[in-house]
Amino acid sequence: MLARRAAEANDLSSTQLRVLTWLYMGPPPAARSTTLARELNVSDPTVSDAIGTLTRKGLITRQRDPADGRSHQLILTAAGRKVAAGVHRWTAPAEIATSKLDRVDSEQLLDSLITVLGQLHESGLLPVSRACSTCAHLGVGEGRRDYRCLFYDTPMAVSDLRVDCADHVAVG
Repeated sequence: MLARRAAEANDLSSTQLRVLTWLYMGPPPAARSTTLARELNVSDPTVSDAIGTLTRKGLITRQRDPADGRSHQLILTAAGRKVAAGVHRWTAPAEIATSKLDRVDSEQLLDSLITVLGQLHESGLLPVSRACSTCAHLGVGEGRRDYRCLFYDTPMAVSDLRVDCADHVAVG
């Protein structure tokens, strides 16, 4: 509902909103349409339509990839950055609501949500996940909340767990 409202307020579809936000936040993988389709869990034609519309609106442009002349990367235009800056925080009302939880409840919610993300990923309902629960670098000790980042070799409190980590390496 929050995404739909933010999209409608900016004359965007929810997929277009997600594309702009994904490009604005600077995702770890290359910004290409096939990657976007996988990341956003939509079909290639759906993301292609969204990219075409965003290009016609002057919000994104395709630029030849300097590392691979056969491919193109998607780049936000100045207008696209402005719109994306306004809509990328569409989750703010939910964040404000959860910020009112005390520390224990907040950590319990985060721990549960990251576990659910891992289970959704494992079942194939969430094709891409860079959450700690799907990362080869997550070490889990004896206790349910006994975590360690093996990449940085540091203990992790529940509040350190991430749902989108640039250093993520998929399990398996």
